[in-house]
Amino acid sequence: MDYYTIPFEQFSGIRPWPFTKLPDVAALNRLIAEEVVTALKEAVKQRRRLVVICPVGPLDYSYWAEVMNREHVDGSALVTVNMDEYLAEDGDAIPESHPLSFRRFMNAGFFDRLQGSARVPADNIVFPDPRSPDRTTAFLEACGGADICYGGMGLTGHFAFNDPPEADQSCDAAAVRNSRTRCLEICRESQAQMCMGGTGGNWEILPRRAITLGMYELLMSKQIHLTFMRSWHAGVLRRALFGPVTGRCPGSFVQQHPNVTVTLTELAADLPLVHVAQRIAV
Repeated sequence: MDYYTIPFEQFSGIRPWPFTKLPDVAALNRLIAEEVVTALKEAVKQRRRLVVICPVGPLDYSYWAEVMNREHVDGSALVTVNMDEYLAEDGDAIPESHPLSFRRFMNAGFFDRLQGSARVPADNIVFPDPRSPDRTTAFLEACGGADICYGGMGLTGHFAFNDPPEADQSCDAAAVRNSRTRCLEICRESQAQMCMGGTGGNWEILPRRAITLGMYELLMSKQIHLTFMRSWHAGVLRRALFGPVTGRCPGSFVQQHPNVTVTLTELAADLPLVHVAQRIAV
């Protein structure tokens, strides 16, 4: 099967997952926000915490804050675990003053917007610690995995900063699948993707290292909800979700997870461009 040619209408016939196609990014963010708040209310009712793995990039958390404030939910029941963070040259997380700080992104877009009972206590905000990566693994293991892991995938098929080995290196699929929270060098392809999509081509400002949750912690989650919204996601999602399960595309390991949900925009659902004549035909 040429997975790049699979139309959206056939997705659910190949993978037994809920696939939802929405018109745009705003609609996607509204759906995710409502889902999170519904799950949070249920957790409060059951007198337990809701543990959510949060990426930076695929989601706009201001939508979460808006619904949490409007519904006056109990933010003390929400525990967020950030998927990753950039590192400075000294090995520590980049300071919050850095324009690419994921902590800054989460505070400005989410936590600082919460009001009253919706506020999330500081102790419930977990970032992987580059000085003690094992602590995040241990925390998620103690939780029995996150309740929900949100995320998208990068050009290399990376999930979080879990990129495949370099092309000239051997690939041990089990090692990729079982990778744990760790500090690493971001591969050049992912650096280029983030430079084009996140810094407007400002190469110098982009950190070259990061700390990331491993595939082990991500796949431990009780539910994985993937979101795809960009034009180049059309090819990425088809390779990861319908192509071979391989360490060369780390995101493909979600195919082995028992509870996956996929939400995508019409732009990402389109067939990927194979030749320029397709553009003329449209």
